Amino acid sequence: MKARKIARLVVLSCVLFLPAAAWAQGSGSATIAGVVKDTSGAVMPGVTVEAASPALIEKVKSVVSDAQGQYKIVDLRPGSYVVTFSLPGFSTVKREGLELTTGFTATVNADLKVGSLEETVTVSGQAPVVDTQNVRQQTTIARDTLDAIPTTKRLGQYATIIPGATYANPTFQDVGGNQGEGGQFGIHGQRAGDQSTNIEGMNQNQQAGGVLSFNSQGFQEVVVETSGASAEAITGGVQVNIIPKDGGNQLSGSFAAAYAGPSLQNGNLIDALVARGLTTDISIRRSYDFGGSLGGPIKRDKLWFFTAQRWWGASRYLQGSYYNARQGTLFYSPDLSRVSHNNEYFEDHSLRLTWQAAAKHKIVFSLSEQNNCSCPFGLTGVGGVNAVIPAPESRGLHVYNPQYVPIVSWSFPATNKLLFEAGASANILNEDSRPQVEVGPNDIRVQDLALNLNYGSEATNNTWSGSFTRRFVNKFNYRVSASYITGSHAFKTGYYLQRYDLGREGAYNDSNQILGARDYTFRNAVPQSVRIWAVPFEVVENSTAVGIFAQDQWTVKKMTLNLGVRYDSFNASVPAHHLPAGPFVPARDFAAVDNVPDWKNVNPRLGVSYDLLGNGKTAIKASLGRYVPFTTAASNNPASNQASSATRTWNDSNGNYVPDCVLDASVPGANGECGALSDTTFGQVRAGNTQYASDALTGFNKQLADWQGSVSIQQQLRAGMALNVGYFRTWYSNFLATDNTAVTAANFTQYCITAPVDSRLPGGGNQICGLYDVNPAQFGRTLNLVTQASHYGNQTDVYNGVDVTVTSRFGTGGQFAGGLSVGRDVTDNCYALGNPQLVFAASNTSPPTVTAGTTQPRTTDFCHVSPPWLAGTQVKFLLVYPLPLGLQASATYQNMSGIPVSANNPFTNAQIAPSLGRNLAAGSTAQVRIDMIAPQSQYEDRLQQLDVRIARIFSFGKARVRANFDIYNALNGASILTENPGYEAAWLRPYEIMGGRLFKFSGQIHF
Repeated sequence: MKARKIARLVVLSCVLFLPAAAWAQGSGSATIAGVVKDTSGAVMPGVTVEAASPALIEKVKSVVSDAQGQYKIVDLRPGSYVVTFSLPGFSTVKREGLELTTGFTATVNADLKVGSLEETVTVSGQAPVVDTQNVRQQTTIARDTLDAIPTTKRLGQYATIIPGATYANPTFQDVGGNQGEGGQFGIHGQRAGDQSTNIEGMNQNQQAGGVLSFNSQGFQEVVVETSGASAEAITGGVQVNIIPKDGGNQLSGSFAAAYAGPSLQNGNLIDALVARGLTTDISIRRSYDFGGSLGGPIKRDKLWFFTAQRWWGASRYLQGSYYNARQGTLFYSPDLSRVSHNNEYFEDHSLRLTWQAAAKHKIVFSLSEQNNCSCPFGLTGVGGVNAVIPAPESRGLHVYNPQYVPIVSWSFPATNKLLFEAGASANILNEDSRPQVEVGPNDIRVQDLALNLNYGSEATNNTWSGSFTRRFVNKFNYRVSASYITGSHAFKTGYYLQRYDLGREGAYNDSNQILGARDYTFRNAVPQSVRIWAVPFEVVENSTAVGIFAQDQWTVKKMTLNLGVRYDSFNASVPAHHLPAGPFVPARDFAAVDNVPDWKNVNPRLGVSYDLLGNGKTAIKASLGRYVPFTTAASNNPASNQASSATRTWNDSNGNYVPDCVLDASVPGANGECGALSDTTFGQVRAGNTQYASDALTGFNKQLADWQGSVSIQQQLRAGMALNVGYFRTWYSNFLATDNTAVTAANFTQYCITAPVDSRLPGGGNQICGLYDVNPAQFGRTLNLVTQASHYGNQTDVYNGVDVTVTSRFGTGGQFAGGLSVGRDVTDNCYALGNPQLVFAASNTSPPTVTAGTTQPRTTDFCHVSPPWLAGTQVKFLLVYPLPLGLQASATYQNMSGIPVSANNPFTNAQIAPSLGRNLAAGSTAQVRIDMIAPQSQYEDRLQQLDVRIARIFSFGKARVRANFDIYNALNGASILTENPGYEAAWLRPYEIMGGRLFKFSGQIHF
């Protein structure tokens, strides 16, 4: 059945991408370049230079040196090469043992002497370690490294070996496979959401990077670009380039298996954690990974195949979280016998065909079918100053079944100077968010302020990530490029298009996507407020991103200029669609809208590399580039611009735990046990309570953008070893602000609160001011305008840092890579201090008119965030060391800052009214949750993690067997990854800690 399904998909994909097959490939390539001279030192034009490798289905690629004696061979697959230089009347020179990795330009020069063609001079030596032409900074993880180091091979885990890389969330820290997939990361001030994962030069991002998983059984190598990206890069984030295996002229394959369970893990519950309320330290529930691959010729030198199958999963306990012993009621008591856990599983079946269709035409087709689950979604990964801890029943099961990723590419070297490439791909995603088995049809989500805990059911938002719904996503990528390569120039121009279609009208019209269309807020089991939701709801929209680029790598003597420019446009539209009536909203019809947004940007990408001594061992580099973020979402969807929810305070005077009042918008003011609606536009079908100014939707170079600059020096210390020292700077511009134009600053009254006396708080018992409450007459009035923040003042976000790294290869398979990174990201949003009607962009919280969120004081401590340098200091490295008797030792090490400490406290009207001079506008029972610690001013202890592997390698002819014994978190650290920021009984209670020392067994067979 599985084989028939894949066969049908192959046929379907070939039909789908037939027009694209007239285009071409374009990623996963390396370059060989250099200068040919005679023995007198004179440059030699007209020399034929050939690069031969078993990695090439066409066997050999050749060029001719230009008038300056320079040559350049591009579009080379990673692997081992022999380079041959020949010219009639001169001896042939052959360079052997040249190992190429993706994205690297290997400088190979040659001196030819007069002699016969039959005379060949063979030169052997290690591959160059200094790239004297490219300015990009990158980390290449070859297949042998992937197999050697203790890692699960998930893409996010590459952040653990790159100094300066920072996860989007600290809980992505993995111990032996307990994390699962995902793990977006940034570096040098980049935003993790801009990370781009690319195959065949096309972006394959799907949601947050953990939904579409990648089959490591099919990796040849992975290249992580961190700085100085060329004009081909669509974002300024980390570029993760996956280079798949191609098969070959010889049948080869592999099988790998790994497993770990709780019996293989040590405890790490230290006294300090017990004192903070943690009672258990069990972490891993199970971790498994097994699969295999097979590749070879269907027809030698004509058609290769490669197939990879993989099943893997991770389930871990969240040590500070428990199932609800009173599920089915409105109350929570922890079931101490049932620690919360997740259960993520992934399955991938991939096929790749490489076809040398004609002497100069190569076509590559691949297809992946996946069945994955984030179960439950959002139970882990909780963090931040506004985090509310979820009990497991409050999160849904996100099942992605099936997913399809077909890719086709084509390359055509028309001459030895002219290369055409193109490709197309698709990501087909079907997502089903389901309630867990413990959740009944009448369970209402409850948030208890005293516990800072959500329980009962899911009601985080009314979209895919926070409710029970279905979602359909189709993403299509198309690319085409042409390159003209001479010895001194490598000019390339190309076109990239990405089409993103989200949702299907009527695909999900169920009011029970949030059970009861409501959720409650309690404090110590006493009702405080009720929130009603605009359900049923779904998002339907389309977007198109276009990139047109041109770049030239121009070598003049010792200097190579990298000159590029990219035009990026992003256009989104929303089709007319209908949403049926729900419990608290009428039926809703929305007209189609176009150009929401319609951004146009010109992004220069400039760089220079200088071969200081002319010997290829010392390079000074500088780069500067402008980038726009990775995005697919429309900015002005009429359905999304309606009020998604509204809150009423709730005084449960009769103690029946039922809001005895009219909840919907038909009664906007206070009634019965309930106060006024927090948003008077709720339930109205209108232009929306959020509108966008023209400068927030259209304009030239008006989109949020960042500039990235760097200066570095790279020095070969000895054969196989290089030192890199670099300075990096990233700064952002074109921020947007949200202004509630229904009110003005004059409609607010400022007040202060008194912080509790607590030695753990800065200046406990002190006054915290810069807090505002809207006047009662304006309460609930909302008309948000999204516009450029520059209308109100200057917002900044600037990173400065220095990296010092070393890479080295030694012995037979030995290597070291890593170093030190020191940097910090300073943000300033103080333009909003005197404008309480503005969203306080430091935390992007709701305006003070909405009491449901967390409010940050509008003081410089909170709007100007300047972390200490030590918080941005990291040490990371990997080491592979060959031992006698076929043994091999390897290790990875990380040392980085702990998580920031925060505290938010729900202050009552009674605590606020004396300073405010009146009751809160929301009513005498209202409360405001207020942050009491300035962002990134306090941190938990630093995290350090050492992972070790001992491997024994057995050889049986051409087959190799690797048996691995791993020790993850060998130092048995117990760093806190998430803690409860709610300042009451559970404040600073750990929610997730790093898994204890874990032993793991795995094995690999290669033949």
